[in-house]
Amino acid sequence: MSPSCTATEPSAYASGRFAREDDRLFRPGGLELTARAIAFAGLGAGATVLDLGCGSGASVRYLRTLEINAIGIDCDRSLGGSESHGLPPDAHVVADAKSLPFPPCSVAGVLAECSLSVSGNQELVLAECARVLADGGKLILSDLYARQYDAIGVVRALKGSCVSGMIVRENLEADLALNDFTVDLWEDHSQALRDCAARFILERGSLDGLWQCSGEDSAETIQSAMRAARAGYFLMIATRNRRDSAERWMDQ
Repeated sequence: MSPSCTATEPSAYASGRFAREDDRLFRPGGLELTARAIAFAGLGAGATVLDLGCGSGASVRYLRTLEINAIGIDCDRSLGGSESHGLPPDAHVVADAKSLPFPPCSVAGVLAECSLSVSGNQELVLAECARVLADGGKLILSDLYARQYDAIGVVRALKGSCVSGMIVRENLEADLALNDFTVDLWEDHSQALRDCAARFILERGSLDGLWQCSGEDSAETIQSAMRAARAGYFLMIATRNRRDSAERWMDQ
């Protein structure tokens, strides 16, 4: 869930917790949404699943209770993978999601919860997911998206906010098709995003720190941009369909 490896201090949304010293999971839908996604995708015991931007490792720990071989990927050494977070050494890899240290066709699933939009290059991340997934492998995404996509320019203009990379559904689906993914499920979970923001206000007294990675944009400016784009939250599951060169030639 951590932001791109070039980012500085992650926001509460990007890091998946209220503050660096507070390891409580902070993510729209929580582990309940993770459980729904894993069940729908049919990923079970023995499957190798990568969790991109694993943060403090909550999803990795949960998947391991299901006997899934979950491996957390994060470019921030301080966020996950240590024994203090209950993860064994083989359950965490310090790496950039744009360059995964795994061979082609080697994993059954890739999970990216709130991490694709803060990756810095969504196209490269999706290409890496396609590379490492086996034929029939599952990609699970849950993230921010613009329900009013023609206002996305206002969001993209933000500086120092984790929401500036908000997903545009049409663009995402086009990138998935280019990488031979078939979308199996798309669900709107925007209420979970509203509940998450309300929880933050209840505990912190304001939205300051929820979306900001730096002080360049105020909470009010970010909220205004999010309202313009009608920011929502989605769950999407797609299947990687590997095709040989002959099939690709026939499609052209």
